[in-house]
Amino acid sequence: MNTIDSLDRPPLTGVGRISEAVDGVRFTSPTSRALPVQPRPVATEPRNGNGHSISVPKPMPRSGRRQLLFRCVRLILAAALVSAAVIYARAVITTATSDQAYINTDLTALRAPIGGQLRIEPLESGQKLLAGASLFRIENPRFGNQEAMSQLNWVQELVGRLRAESDEAAVRFRQQEEIYQVHEKMHAEKLISRLAFLEEQTRLALARAVMTNKQAQAAQAEARCREVEKQVELQKVASIKMPFDGVAWTAPAKNGAQISLHETVLEVIDPGKIRVDAFFHERHAAKFAAGTSVNVRTLDGRTVWQGSVESVRAGVGRIPYEGVTAVSPGDYARRRIAVRVRMDSGNPFDASQFFGVGRSVVVTLRDHE
Repeated sequence: MNTIDSLDRPPLTGVGRISEAVDGVRFTSPTSRALPVQPRPVATEPRNGNGHSISVPKPMPRSGRRQLLFRCVRLILAAALVSAAVIYARAVITTATSDQAYINTDLTALRAPIGGQLRIEPLESGQKLLAGASLFRIENPRFGNQEAMSQLNWVQELVGRLRAESDEAAVRFRQQEEIYQVHEKMHAEKLISRLAFLEEQTRLALARAVMTNKQAQAAQAEARCREVEKQVELQKVASIKMPFDGVAWTAPAKNGAQISLHETVLEVIDPGKIRVDAFFHERHAAKFAAGTSVNVRTLDGRTVWQGSVESVRAGVGRIPYEGVTAVSPGDYARRRIAVRVRMDSGNPFDASQFFGVGRSVVVTLRDHE
Protein backbone atom coordinates (compact mmCIF):
# COMPACT_ATOMS: atom_id res chain seq x y z
CA MET A 1 0.00 0.00 0.00
CA ASN A 2 1.34 3.50 -0.92
CA THR A 3 1.78 6.17 1.69
CA ILE A 4 1.40 9.83 0.74
CA ASP A 5 2.15 12.64 3.17
CA SER A 6 -0.51 15.29 3.05
CA LEU A 7 1.08 18.70 3.03
CA ASP A 8 -2.14 20.65 2.44
CA ARG A 9 -4.06 19.21 5.44
CA PRO A 10 -3.51 20.85 8.82
CA PRO A 11 -1.67 18.77 11.37
CA LEU A 12 -3.85 16.77 13.73
CA THR A 13 -3.44 17.34 17.37
CA GLY A 14 -3.34 14.53 19.82
CA VAL A 15 -1.23 11.61 20.70
CA GLY A 16 -0.21 9.15 18.06
CA ARG A 17 -0.66 9.08 14.33
CA ILE A 18 -4.00 9.05 12.53
CA SER A 19 -4.42 7.34 9.23
CA GLU A 20 -7.34 7.80 6.84
CA ALA A 21 -8.18 5.61 3.95
CA VAL A 22 -10.04 7.04 0.97
CA ASP A 23 -10.66 4.91 -2.09
CA GLY A 24 -8.01 2.45 -0.97
CA VAL A 25 -5.31 5.15 -0.37
CA ARG A 26 -4.22 5.77 3.19
CA PHE A 27 -3.20 9.27 4.21
CA THR A 28 -0.97 9.56 7.21
CA SER A 29 -0.28 12.70 9.14
CA PRO A 30 3.33 13.25 10.03
CA THR A 31 2.49 13.84 13.64
CA SER A 32 0.03 10.95 13.90
CA ARG A 33 0.52 7.32 14.50
CA ALA A 34 -0.81 4.92 11.90
CA LEU A 35 -4.00 3.14 13.00
CA PRO A 36 -5.51 0.11 11.38
CA VAL A 37 -8.44 0.93 9.07
CA GLN A 38 -11.66 -0.82 10.04
CA PRO A 39 -13.53 -2.11 7.01
CA ARG A 40 -17.12 -0.79 6.55
CA PRO A 41 -19.81 -3.36 7.08
CA VAL A 42 -21.47 -4.41 3.89
CA ALA A 43 -25.25 -4.61 4.07
CA THR A 44 -26.47 -7.99 2.99
CA GLU A 45 -30.02 -8.85 2.12
CA PRO A 46 -31.63 -11.54 4.22
CA ARG A 47 -32.27 -14.71 2.34
CA ASN A 48 -34.40 -17.76 2.97
CA GLY A 49 -33.35 -21.36 2.85
CA ASN A 50 -33.64 -21.48 -0.94
CA GLY A 51 -31.38 -18.51 -1.36
CA HIS A 52 -34.09 -16.00 -2.26
CA SER A 53 -34.01 -12.54 -0.73
CA ILE A 54 -36.64 -11.55 1.85
CA SER A 55 -37.96 -7.95 1.96
CA VAL A 56 -37.92 -6.54 5.47
CA PRO A 57 -39.92 -3.29 6.07
CA LYS A 58 -37.73 -0.48 7.15
CA PRO A 59 -38.82 1.42 10.25
CA MET A 60 -40.48 4.76 9.43
CA PRO A 61 -38.67 7.75 10.81
CA ARG A 62 -40.43 9.94 13.39
CA SER A 63 -40.69 12.91 11.01
CA GLY A 64 -42.65 10.78 8.51
CA ARG A 65 -45.26 9.89 11.12
CA ARG A 66 -45.75 13.54 11.96
CA GLN A 67 -46.23 14.43 8.32
CA LEU A 68 -48.83 11.66 7.97
CA LEU A 69 -50.68 12.95 11.04
CA PHE A 70 -50.73 16.51 9.72
CA ARG A 71 -51.90 15.27 6.33
CA CYS A 72 -54.86 13.42 7.94
CA VAL A 73 -55.78 16.51 9.96
CA ARG A 74 -55.73 18.65 6.83
CA LEU A 75 -57.93 16.17 4.99
CA ILE A 76 -60.43 16.11 7.86
CA LEU A 77 -60.55 19.92 8.03
CA ALA A 78 -60.99 20.17 4.26
CA ALA A 79 -63.85 17.65 4.37
CA ALA A 80 -65.49 19.59 7.23
CA LEU A 81 -65.21 22.87 5.32
CA VAL A 82 -66.70 21.32 2.18
CA SER A 83 -69.57 19.80 4.19
CA ALA A 84 -70.26 23.12 5.90
CA ALA A 85 -70.25 24.91 2.55
CA VAL A 86 -72.69 22.37 1.09
CA ILE A 87 -75.02 22.66 4.12
CA TYR A 88 -74.90 26.45 3.98
CA ALA A 89 -75.57 26.52 0.24
CA ARG A 90 -78.51 24.14 0.66
CA ALA A 91 -79.92 26.25 3.49
CA VAL A 92 -79.60 29.41 1.41
CA ILE A 93 -81.31 27.80 -1.56
CA THR A 94 -84.13 25.99 0.26
CA THR A 95 -84.81 28.44 3.12
CA ALA A 96 -86.51 31.81 2.76
CA THR A 97 -85.53 34.18 5.56
CA SER A 98 -86.96 37.65 5.96
CA ASP A 99 -84.74 40.63 5.27
CA GLN A 100 -86.82 42.71 7.69
CA ALA A 101 -89.68 41.70 10.00
CA TYR A 102 -91.35 43.17 13.06
CA ILE A 103 -94.53 42.82 15.11
CA ASN A 104 -97.13 45.37 14.08
CA THR A 105 -100.80 46.23 14.48
CA ASP A 106 -103.43 48.71 13.34
CA LEU A 107 -104.11 51.44 15.89
CA THR A 108 -107.69 52.18 16.94
CA ALA A 109 -108.16 55.92 17.27
CA LEU A 110 -110.84 57.13 19.68
CA ARG A 111 -111.96 60.55 18.44
CA ALA A 112 -114.05 63.32 19.88
CA PRO A 113 -117.70 63.11 18.71
CA ILE A 114 -118.22 66.80 19.51
CA GLY A 115 -116.11 69.83 20.11
CA GLY A 116 -115.59 71.06 23.64
CA GLN A 117 -113.48 70.74 26.74
CA LEU A 118 -111.85 67.38 27.42
CA ARG A 119 -112.24 65.62 30.76
CA ILE A 120 -109.95 62.58 30.95
CA GLU A 121 -108.27 60.69 33.76
CA PRO A 122 -104.48 60.40 33.58
CA LEU A 123 -103.54 57.49 31.32
CA GLU A 124 -100.08 56.04 30.83
CA SER A 125 -98.87 54.30 27.73
CA GLY A 126 -99.07 50.56 28.24
CA GLN A 127 -101.96 50.75 30.70
CA LYS A 128 -104.43 47.89 30.31
CA LEU A 129 -108.00 48.97 29.54
CA LEU A 130 -111.08 46.80 29.97
CA ALA A 131 -114.07 46.80 27.63
CA GLY A 132 -116.84 49.14 28.80
CA ALA A 133 -114.56 51.28 30.97
CA SER A 134 -115.24 55.03 30.78
CA LEU A 135 -112.28 56.71 29.11
CA PHE A 136 -113.12 60.39 28.72
CA ARG A 137 -115.95 62.89 28.33
CA ILE A 138 -116.28 66.15 26.48
CA GLU A 139 -118.32 69.07 27.76
CA ASN A 140 -119.53 71.92 25.59
CA PRO A 141 -120.43 74.79 27.91
CA ARG A 142 -120.87 77.20 24.99
CA PHE A 143 -123.65 75.16 23.38
CA GLY A 144 -126.24 77.58 21.92
CA ASN A 145 -127.80 78.43 18.57
CA GLN A 146 -126.41 75.58 16.57
CA GLU A 147 -127.90 73.64 13.71
CA ALA A 148 -129.01 70.77 15.93
CA MET A 149 -130.86 73.15 18.23
CA SER A 150 -132.63 74.83 15.33
CA GLN A 151 -133.60 71.45 13.93
CA LEU A 152 -134.94 70.40 17.33
CA ASN A 153 -137.13 73.49 17.54
CA TRP A 154 -138.53 72.86 14.06
CA VAL A 155 -139.25 69.20 14.80
CA GLN A 156 -140.96 70.05 18.04
CA GLU A 157 -143.26 72.51 16.21
CA LEU A 158 -144.00 69.86 13.60
CA VAL A 159 -144.89 67.34 16.26
CA GLY A 160 -147.30 69.78 17.91
CA ARG A 161 -149.04 70.58 14.63
CA LEU A 162 -149.36 66.94 13.61
CA ARG A 163 -150.72 65.99 17.00
CA ALA A 164 -153.42 68.66 16.68
CA GLU A 165 -154.34 67.55 13.18
CA SER A 166 -154.44 63.92 14.35
CA ASP A 167 -156.80 64.79 17.20
CA GLU A 168 -159.03 66.78 14.82
CA ALA A 169 -159.16 63.89 12.38
CA ALA A 170 -160.10 61.53 15.22
CA VAL A 171 -163.01 63.78 16.25
CA ARG A 172 -164.31 63.98 12.67
CA PHE A 173 -164.06 60.22 12.33
CA ARG A 174 -166.15 59.64 15.48
CA GLN A 175 -168.81 62.08 14.29
CA GLN A 176 -168.92 60.52 10.86
CA GLU A 177 -169.23 57.11 12.47
CA GLU A 178 -172.35 58.21 14.41
CA ILE A 179 -173.88 59.70 11.25
CA TYR A 180 -173.20 56.44 9.43
CA GLN A 181 -174.99 54.45 12.13
CA VAL A 182 -178.09 56.64 11.77
CA HIS A 183 -178.10 56.29 8.00
CA GLU A 184 -177.63 52.55 8.36
CA LYS A 185 -180.85 52.28 10.45
CA MET A 186 -182.76 54.50 8.03
CA HIS A 187 -181.61 52.34 5.12
CA ALA A 188 -182.76 49.23 6.95
CA GLU A 189 -186.24 50.78 7.42
CA LYS A 190 -186.35 51.78 3.73
CA LEU A 191 -186.40 55.48 4.60
CA ILE A 192 -183.43 56.44 2.40
CA SER A 193 -182.24 55.17 -0.88
CA ARG A 194 -179.34 52.82 -1.46
CA LEU A 195 -177.35 55.62 -3.09
CA ALA A 196 -177.59 57.93 -0.07
CA PHE A 197 -176.41 55.10 2.21
CA LEU A 198 -173.37 54.42 -0.01
CA GLU A 199 -172.41 58.11 0.10
CA GLU A 200 -172.41 58.09 3.93
CA GLN A 201 -170.37 54.90 3.91
CA THR A 202 -167.78 56.57 1.67
CA ARG A 203 -167.54 59.61 3.98
CA LEU A 204 -166.87 57.30 6.95
CA ALA A 205 -164.05 55.51 5.09
CA LEU A 206 -162.42 58.82 4.13
CA ALA A 207 -162.58 60.08 7.71
CA ARG A 208 -160.94 56.86 8.94
CA ALA A 209 -158.13 57.17 6.35
CA VAL A 210 -157.43 60.81 7.24
CA MET A 211 -157.29 59.98 10.95
CA THR A 212 -154.91 57.04 10.34
CA ASN A 213 -152.53 59.09 8.19
CA LYS A 214 -152.40 61.96 10.67
CA GLN A 215 -151.66 59.58 13.52
CA ALA A 216 -148.84 57.93 11.55
CA GLN A 217 -147.31 61.29 10.65
CA ALA A 218 -147.47 62.40 14.25
CA ALA A 219 -145.76 59.20 15.43
CA GLN A 220 -142.93 59.64 12.92
CA ALA A 221 -142.48 63.25 13.96
CA GLU A 222 -142.29 62.23 17.61
CA ALA A 223 -139.61 59.59 16.85
CA ARG A 224 -137.61 62.14 14.90
CA CYS A 225 -137.98 64.59 17.75
CA ARG A 226 -136.55 62.09 20.20
CA GLU A 227 -133.53 61.48 17.91
CA VAL A 228 -132.84 65.17 17.60
CA GLU A 229 -133.11 65.57 21.36
CA LYS A 230 -130.45 62.87 21.77
CA GLN A 231 -128.22 64.64 19.26
CA VAL A 232 -128.68 67.88 21.14
CA GLU A 233 -127.71 66.18 24.38
CA LEU A 234 -124.66 64.75 22.68
CA GLN A 235 -123.73 68.22 21.54
CA LYS A 236 -123.68 69.28 25.18
CA VAL A 237 -121.94 66.30 26.81
CA ALA A 238 -120.38 63.19 25.24
CA SER A 239 -118.91 60.21 27.10
CA ILE A 240 -116.67 57.61 25.41
CA LYS A 241 -116.16 54.04 26.66
CA MET A 242 -113.57 51.42 25.80
CA PRO A 243 -114.92 49.23 22.96
CA PHE A 244 -112.75 46.16 23.73
CA ASP A 245 -110.02 44.87 26.03
CA GLY A 246 -106.77 46.48 25.01
CA VAL A 247 -103.82 48.67 25.90
CA ALA A 248 -103.36 52.41 25.72
CA TRP A 249 -100.80 53.22 23.04
CA THR A 250 -100.70 57.00 23.33
CA ALA A 251 -102.88 59.88 24.51
CA PRO A 252 -102.14 62.96 22.40
CA ALA A 253 -104.75 65.16 24.13
CA LYS A 254 -104.48 66.28 27.74
CA ASN A 255 -107.07 66.90 30.40
CA GLY A 256 -108.77 70.30 30.12
CA ALA A 257 -107.72 70.87 26.51
CA GLN A 258 -110.13 72.32 23.98
CA ILE A 259 -110.97 69.55 21.51
CA SER A 260 -112.41 70.03 18.05
CA LEU A 261 -114.80 67.68 16.29
CA HIS A 262 -113.26 64.31 15.25
CA GLU A 263 -109.92 65.09 16.89
CA THR A 264 -108.00 62.05 18.17
CA VAL A 265 -108.03 61.82 21.95
CA LEU A 266 -106.65 58.33 22.57
CA GLU A 267 -105.02 55.54 20.54
CA VAL A 268 -105.40 51.96 21.76
CA ILE A 269 -104.15 48.54 20.66
CA ASP A 270 -106.51 45.68 19.92
CA PRO A 271 -104.72 42.40 20.85
CA GLY A 272 -106.82 40.58 18.25
CA LYS A 273 -105.17 42.55 15.45
CA ILE A 274 -101.53 41.86 16.32
CA ARG A 275 -99.58 40.55 13.33
CA VAL A 276 -96.09 40.28 11.85
CA ASP A 277 -95.05 42.30 8.80
CA ALA A 278 -92.16 40.59 7.02
CA PHE A 279 -90.30 41.53 3.85
CA PHE A 280 -88.61 38.99 1.55
CA HIS A 281 -86.71 39.20 -1.69
CA GLU A 282 -88.84 38.77 -4.80
CA ARG A 283 -87.10 35.52 -5.69
CA HIS A 284 -89.04 33.88 -2.83
CA ALA A 285 -92.45 35.12 -4.03
CA ALA A 286 -93.46 31.73 -5.45
CA LYS A 287 -92.97 30.06 -2.05
CA PHE A 288 -95.62 32.13 -0.28
CA ALA A 289 -99.39 31.73 -0.45
CA ALA A 290 -102.27 32.40 1.90
CA GLY A 291 -102.27 29.80 4.67
CA THR A 292 -98.58 28.84 4.35
CA SER A 293 -97.04 27.96 7.73
CA VAL A 294 -93.96 29.89 8.83
CA ASN A 295 -91.73 30.10 11.88
CA VAL A 296 -91.36 33.35 13.79
CA ARG A 297 -88.56 33.87 16.30
CA THR A 298 -86.98 36.70 18.20
CA LEU A 299 -83.56 37.96 17.26
CA ASP A 300 -81.90 36.12 20.14
CA GLY A 301 -83.66 32.89 19.14
CA ARG A 302 -85.01 32.22 22.64
CA THR A 303 -88.68 32.50 21.69
CA VAL A 304 -90.12 30.72 18.65
CA TRP A 305 -93.77 30.47 17.66
CA GLN A 306 -95.84 29.47 14.67
CA GLY A 307 -97.68 31.67 12.21
CA SER A 308 -99.49 31.51 8.89
CA VAL A 309 -99.45 33.80 5.88
CA GLU A 310 -102.47 36.09 5.56
CA SER A 311 -101.52 38.03 2.45
CA VAL A 312 -98.61 38.62 0.09
CA ARG A 313 -98.12 42.00 -1.52
CA ALA A 314 -95.62 42.79 -4.25
CA GLY A 315 -94.23 46.06 -5.49
CA VAL A 316 -92.77 47.17 -2.17
CA GLY A 317 -90.70 50.27 -2.76
CA ARG A 318 -92.72 51.17 -5.86
CA ILE A 319 -96.23 51.70 -4.46
CA PRO A 320 -97.29 53.30 -1.16
CA TYR A 321 -98.13 51.09 1.82
CA GLU A 322 -101.42 52.25 3.32
CA GLY A 323 -102.81 51.70 6.81
CA VAL A 324 -102.61 53.40 10.19
CA THR A 325 -100.02 51.15 11.83
CA ALA A 326 -98.29 51.32 15.17
CA VAL A 327 -94.83 50.98 13.61
CA SER A 328 -93.93 52.82 10.43
CA PRO A 329 -91.87 50.63 8.09
CA GLY A 330 -89.75 53.54 6.91
CA ASP A 331 -87.97 53.34 3.58
CA TYR A 332 -88.42 50.09 1.70
CA ALA A 333 -85.77 48.36 -0.33
CA ARG A 334 -86.81 47.63 -3.89
CA ARG A 335 -87.51 44.16 -5.24
CA ARG A 336 -89.14 43.01 -2.02
CA ILE A 337 -92.52 41.48 -1.19
CA ALA A 338 -94.54 42.30 1.93
CA VAL A 339 -95.86 39.21 3.74
CA ARG A 340 -98.44 39.61 6.51
CA VAL A 341 -98.28 36.79 9.07
CA ARG A 342 -101.00 35.87 11.55
CA MET A 343 -99.90 34.45 14.90
CA ASP A 344 -101.34 30.95 15.30
CA SER A 345 -99.68 29.77 18.52
CA GLY A 346 -100.51 32.85 20.59
CA ASN A 347 -98.64 36.04 21.32
CA PRO A 348 -95.64 35.41 23.61
CA PHE A 349 -95.72 39.01 24.86
CA ASP A 350 -98.19 40.43 27.37
CA ALA A 351 -99.96 43.77 27.71
CA SER A 352 -97.16 45.35 29.75
CA GLN A 353 -94.90 44.84 26.70
CA PHE A 354 -97.48 46.31 24.29
CA PHE A 355 -97.98 42.74 23.02
CA GLY A 356 -94.52 42.98 21.46
CA VAL A 357 -95.51 45.70 18.97
CA GLY A 358 -92.37 47.16 17.43
CA ARG A 359 -90.06 44.22 18.21
CA SER A 360 -87.89 42.94 15.39
CA VAL A 361 -88.30 39.25 14.59
CA VAL A 362 -87.13 36.75 11.97
CA VAL A 363 -89.61 34.89 9.76
CA THR A 364 -88.40 31.67 8.16
CA LEU A 365 -89.99 29.42 5.54
CA ARG A 366 -88.61 26.12 4.30
CA ASP A 367 -89.65 24.39 1.10
CA HIS A 368 -90.56 21.15 2.85
CA GLU A 369 -92.75 22.83 5.47
